[in-house]
Amino acid sequence: MYMKKKSLFLVAVLSLTLALGGVFGCGAKAPAAGTAPDKGKEGPTIKISSKTFTEAAILGTLSLQYLEGLGYPVENKMGLGELAVIRPALTSGQIDLYWEYTGTGVMNLMEHAPVFEAEESYKLIKEWDAKNGIAWLEYAPLNDTYGIVVRPDVAEKYKLKTISDYVAQVKKGETLKFVGFPEWEGRADGLPSFEKVYDFKMPKGDFVNVAMGLNYETLKNQKGDLALAFTTEPRIVTDKLVMLEDDKNAFPVYNAAPVVRQQIVDAYPTLAADLKKLSSVLDTLTITELNMQADVEKKSIDEVSTTFLKSKGLLK
Repeated sequence: MYMKKKSLFLVAVLSLTLALGGVFGCGAKAPAAGTAPDKGKEGPTIKISSKTFTEAAILGTLSLQYLEGLGYPVENKMGLGELAVIRPALTSGQIDLYWEYTGTGVMNLMEHAPVFEAEESYKLIKEWDAKNGIAWLEYAPLNDTYGIVVRPDVAEKYKLKTISDYVAQVKKGETLKFVGFPEWEGRADGLPSFEKVYDFKMPKGDFVNVAMGLNYETLKNQKGDLALAFTTEPRIVTDKLVMLEDDKNAFPVYNAAPVVRQQIVDAYPTLAADLKKLSSVLDTLTITELNMQADVEKKSIDEVSTTFLKSKGLLK
């Protein structure tokens, strides 16, 4: 898409951004960097960064607090910038770790065609980036991609759990208004690809075109039955919408993973296993709820991260 929240900034701003020391994104405060005196690990300081949008800041802060709690020496470089800023900072060694999405790596860094299976996407970018001295550690189950959401009353009426369930209703002749965006309707990897994967043709009169961001209000006002959405957006939770399972993998995968300079991985043999414990508890629903706490409930990202880590036994 290649992800609405991952738009590129100019590389020219890199030096200025780095000089500012990495302002922490989304208005949250990060904990003071340092090591626990009774269990500090010996080795280079791990400079942890993030992109600027809420989800990225949460992932970065989770890593910062978690690793600091384990005794790793860490430095807060949160909110550095988007791909064109943060990627050169990583490869140049000005930062050591941030979270990236497999789909972004495959399509934006490798310039590869979209991949629709999680393990395939991960292996592609992991092997490619290893040559650049960058390690992609174990990816999280969370997948920040396109999805189809349904009003709960519609899901119950038509017994919709998967996208195939929806397609079956269309083929039966049911009229279900589908809310989408103008860009997605015409993109090769949008509606045409969606129809091809699920082997159906959406009736033209069923497609409701709205500006991006108005999809939820359209459903709320009952001017649509289903809508194109992004799988980790808070409105899915607050509006109690049903996310249909993409059972035929129509949408590219964007699993989040810690991306680390290989020198740091080599310096800390336990780092990959430690971060895997964090990645493993971050599924799509979990990160959506954490995004909601920050964006809707207006909790600080520091608080959201600390509370979650403690609830999982990953921070004392």
